[in-house]
Amino acid sequence: MKKKMAFIIILLLAVMGTLFFLTGGKRADIILNDYTVSEDGSIMTINVGVASSMGYVRTLKVKEDGDKKYITFYETYGINSSLGAENEFQIELNPSCKGIYFYRGEAGYDLVLEKNDETQEWQLKK
Repeated sequence: MKKKMAFIIILLLAVMGTLFFLTGGKRADIILNDYTVSEDGSIMTINVGVASSMGYVRTLKVKEDGDKKYITFYETYGINSSLGAENEFQIELNPSCKGIYFYRGEAGYDLVLEKNDETQEWQLKK
């Protein structure tokens, strides 16, 4: 009986561990809710959400290529778990940065924010 119970517990832990570690992948359905830029223009704070009814954002990775920033967001671990969820992130901006792109899966990256050349203000790209 003890061996059977130990086997069931180990099996359950293995299944839960597998589900936990198989999640946490890239999210392509991120929407920008709001953004602010510091007075000196060196930091942008973005507030994001998930377009679908399930899931949360855990973290992001920023890749810079010339005057563009490419942001990939990652979901939380677990199935629809809010554990470790974040919706506000800070991004360092250099003066030459002109565009911020969000990851959109197979479609690549989509321009979300761009800097107006005349006013030097950030604007939503529609």
